[in-house]
Amino acid sequence: MSHGRRLVSLLGSVLIALSAGSTYAFSTYAPQLQDALHLTSTQLNVLGLAGNLGMYISGPIWGHWIDRMGPRGAVSSGAVLVLIGYGMLSRAYKNEWYEVPVALLAVFMLMTGLGNSAGNNSAINVQAKSWGGSRRGTAMATVLSAFGLSALVYSTISHVFFAGNTTGYLDMLAFGSCASFLVGLSMLKIIPPDETEEWDEEGHAQRGQYQRVADGGAHGEETSRPRLRRPRSSSEVTARVYAWLDDMNEEEANETDANDPFDEPSAHEHNVTGLQLLFEPDFLLLFAIVGLVSGAGLLLINNVGTITRTLWEYNAYDENSAGLHIAKHKSEKLEIQRIQSLQVSCISLGNASGRFLIGLVSDYLVEHAQDPTFRTLLLLPVTFMAVVSQSLAAWPDTITNVHRLLLVSSTTGLMYGTLFGLGPVLVFEWFGIRSFSLNWGFMSLSPVLGGNVYNLLFGVVYDSNVPAGKHMHRCLKGEDCYRTVFVWTTVGCAVAVLVSLVLIVRRVRGVAARLDAWRTALWPRNRIAME
Repeated sequence: MSHGRRLVSLLGSVLIALSAGSTYAFSTYAPQLQDALHLTSTQLNVLGLAGNLGMYISGPIWGHWIDRMGPRGAVSSGAVLVLIGYGMLSRAYKNEWYEVPVALLAVFMLMTGLGNSAGNNSAINVQAKSWGGSRRGTAMATVLSAFGLSALVYSTISHVFFAGNTTGYLDMLAFGSCASFLVGLSMLKIIPPDETEEWDEEGHAQRGQYQRVADGGAHGEETSRPRLRRPRSSSEVTARVYAWLDDMNEEEANETDANDPFDEPSAHEHNVTGLQLLFEPDFLLLFAIVGLVSGAGLLLINNVGTITRTLWEYNAYDENSAGLHIAKHKSEKLEIQRIQSLQVSCISLGNASGRFLIGLVSDYLVEHAQDPTFRTLLLLPVTFMAVVSQSLAAWPDTITNVHRLLLVSSTTGLMYGTLFGLGPVLVFEWFGIRSFSLNWGFMSLSPVLGGNVYNLLFGVVYDSNVPAGKHMHRCLKGEDCYRTVFVWTTVGCAVAVLVSLVLIVRRVRGVAARLDAWRTALWPRNRIAME
């Protein structure tokens, strides 16, 4: 009976997660909002940034509330926030509130991000506390995938049911998201796993994922080194982390089982948090990578609608040879919206598949190497993929139409998903389990910084190419309207590649020693001096 109830609760979490990712569907209605409210590209990006800000910066706050008060208050608050946020944007679009301050519109977008963050954190929290053993990983992967697919769901709904009806689409986002949250909430229930589910087939406590290894272990190191059992995916690691934190809090409160591995600190356990992270070079380096790469992803997520319309109209101008072709007929507007939805769908699919892909590759690599530190190597392909995706958009005369833009959307979504599939695991392994939630909350501030810089830069560059005195805020130059921004993101992602190499040398066991051996072999004088 309890297992069936867990499945119902899982379905509720999936329903909430499918709506909680609607922040990433901003580009499906952003260009239409820009036209109705007479916004510049910079002002439009301020709205997109407000939504992202609400999503990322509120995570630790919602998490703390959910841990203390449970998920019901957070989900209910989230339902109200998305209802008001999307509802007011719909009124602003319908009534063309172009005299309303952009700051007020940004508040509405901020509310949508805050509400979606509340729903997503609640959906994750409930499943983390309800499943034991490896089933927790499966449940959590399902919820995370639903969140990643949210933009695809809403872009499809936009194209199929609300083509040419932006007001109806925004109303659907308001009432549909609110209803999804409330229906999902009615299905949510934390059902602690049975005692037997916390033990694996060998009789070891499933919760004690850190196990002592004897002398002559994987690398012949000290006798009491905590060893991470290999997870099946990065999503599973993230899921188990939340449950471990809850278990530890209960144990500390009850002062039970003095033999628990977590209560026996070893010389190799590295648990740091708070201001101490500012003195951790590896945290700062990873913070830079996440900020640079995710910032590039958020740039496309927030502006792919504008880019799509710019390329479509520029190519229509070339074909007609009669000046800039502004879409006026309903059929043309519907076609642009269809392509915008397609671009968002590609980003969403890449995001969802990237989270799964990095988990599979990570598992294979760690299992093959018999060393969890080798997971750090995956930073290199993630950042390299980011360079490829951004350089495609930056290279002149490459992404010249909306069909070629699909390649950039797909690769950007894939690199975005792999980054956020790998990042939480590295934070967990490097800085300890006890403060994982708080540490990842601090790490999640980096997309806010990177996204702010890149998105505002996009707005400034695009606006500088818009002819003065035009009622329609449109650029006439095709890819040259914004291509300079992607040059900067390419440089930023290239820097991320270099930082990844530094982290690989610092974190992957044996790499530093091999480099030192090669250096000694190449420059024997250094070897003699050392002797």
